[in-house]
Amino acid sequence: MKKIQTTFISLVAFAIITFAYLAVTAQDLFYVAQAQDLFVYDHTHFDLISEQPGWLAAYVGSFLTQFAYYPLLGITLFVALLTLLVGLVSWAFRLPSHLSPLALVPSVLVVMFVMGWDYGIFSSRHYGNLFSPIVGLMCSMLLIGLLNLLKKIWLRCGCALIAFALLYPVLGVYAFLAAVIGPAYPMLMEGEGEFMLRRLYAGIMLFLFVMVMVIEVRRLFPSFNDHFTVMAGLPYMDYFRTRGTWMPIYIIGAFLFFLPVIKDLLNKLSPRVATIISGIVALAAVIIVPIHRFNDSNFSTLLAVEHAYGVGEDEKVLELCVQQEKPIRSLILYRNIELWKRGQLLDKMFQYTWLSDTIHSQNERMNTHIVGARVYQQYTFWNFSYRWAVERMVKNKPSYTDLQIMAHDVVYNHEPELADKYLSKLESTLFYKDWANQTRRLLDVSVLHKDSVWLLHNQICVVPQGAIDNTEFCEYMLMKHFTNLYVNTEKRAEQSLAAAMVMGNEDVFWQLCLATYRAHSDHALPRHVQEAALLFAYKRQNQNLFQQIQLMVGKDGSVCQQFLRNQDLFARLLSQPNQADMTTLATLCPGTYWNYYLNESHSMIVYD
Repeated sequence: MKKIQTTFISLVAFAIITFAYLAVTAQDLFYVAQAQDLFVYDHTHFDLISEQPGWLAAYVGSFLTQFAYYPLLGITLFVALLTLLVGLVSWAFRLPSHLSPLALVPSVLVVMFVMGWDYGIFSSRHYGNLFSPIVGLMCSMLLIGLLNLLKKIWLRCGCALIAFALLYPVLGVYAFLAAVIGPAYPMLMEGEGEFMLRRLYAGIMLFLFVMVMVIEVRRLFPSFNDHFTVMAGLPYMDYFRTRGTWMPIYIIGAFLFFLPVIKDLLNKLSPRVATIISGIVALAAVIIVPIHRFNDSNFSTLLAVEHAYGVGEDEKVLELCVQQEKPIRSLILYRNIELWKRGQLLDKMFQYTWLSDTIHSQNERMNTHIVGARVYQQYTFWNFSYRWAVERMVKNKPSYTDLQIMAHDVVYNHEPELADKYLSKLESTLFYKDWANQTRRLLDVSVLHKDSVWLLHNQICVVPQGAIDNTEFCEYMLMKHFTNLYVNTEKRAEQSLAAAMVMGNEDVFWQLCLATYRAHSDHALPRHVQEAALLFAYKRQNQNLFQQIQLMVGKDGSVCQQFLRNQDLFARLLSQPNQADMTTLATLCPGTYWNYYLNESHSMIVYD
């Protein structure tokens, strides 16, 4: 009774610690993993998933993944299934209570695998990433436990081969894992049969397993890439570039294969010593989890931003972005979008660093691939937004996020039939039906033309047909678009001024700056516009022009006075810049357009 209580307490402790860790560190990860997945209750979706081996684990995993729409609910389900997996491992390998910590290792390694994901989460081609490993491993443990009931080697081998042939199409690598481990222990350890004969059995069985896999993949799944036959059913982002991410999966397979041997060796020791050793093994696995985690602050911020946009909490995005010390270009784009929404773009956009970091990922993915569809949508460029959402869907798989973006784009682009297709798909989901119902009302043109997003589109996208280039680089295309002077509305003029300053395009800047001054002569120019006007006027070495600009921006104002105090420094930086002067500028004038233009503008556009 005491041993049962000890095992129960260890399971409860594992569940509480795992839940607390994931609740603190992984809520955004769980939401985004869910948003990049899709589960629809129809035959078309089932047929799509069942086109590859291991579809059962993926299908059930996808069903469970949708509950991570509420991250704490998803984490609760995740931890509950991990705890159940612990019990199944203990039962399948008949672990005594003093060795029960060993049963924790596979569950801990699943957590390690999930926490090791990087930007590849935005380009996964597999359904049910969060839960399919747990579902697959649970099925493996059930099969191993049943095979362990058979005592004769030949009977166990025969049943393993039959079970593998039947279950590989639906379980993939999880069926292979169980079929290999089930008969392996009695064949490789001391016991029944001659030494060489047991190994001959093992070689024949492995050969038969491989043959069955190859035949079934080629006959039942002709569209599946047979290079990944042995990995079929595992969640993946990019098999060829993410080997480090896969380390926990490899360890799970090796650990389960050798677990009967480990059990046999520890049983030869005293129960106390065996318990200590098994506890150390489990503790080592727990310690490695935060070490293996993908610790990239930009990745964590991007997950939080995508989570905020996904649940309609756009007001959180700016705070998240400005807290990032050295953001990737995606976060800079999002930051500027939110400043623009608040009318603060020309007053605050250069208060934050423009020195950007690159995406540190084993996956070769562009910023545009990850955020392009949403960025274009925020600027109401429906066609470009739709193009990137479709491209991502074709390269990877359909997802809730891409379906939402595509539905939104075609609704505003007056394509009701296509909009109905996407909205109907979302209406058949569990958690996105309300969003789809609210969006569907915009199919009424009278409602659409009163919508604030539609009105914004008419103010910002006033360009001749075909004037926008089709480019792979989201940020470059936006800058180029806004610095081309077509018809200008108030909203577009704000973006054009910002783009001209970012690109250092003085000709466009002067046209818009003077037009803005004439239109709003009773208001002071935005802070960064004042800074740019003084710098560009001084750069021309025309004293009359410089004095006129001082009057325009307000000679007694704080911006003009700050420039005049550092006039000699600007003169040196514009003629013969050196690192000492650039450092001085960053110290004296942080958060100004001057610091951006003279120090940071070399990183203004990244072609990624």
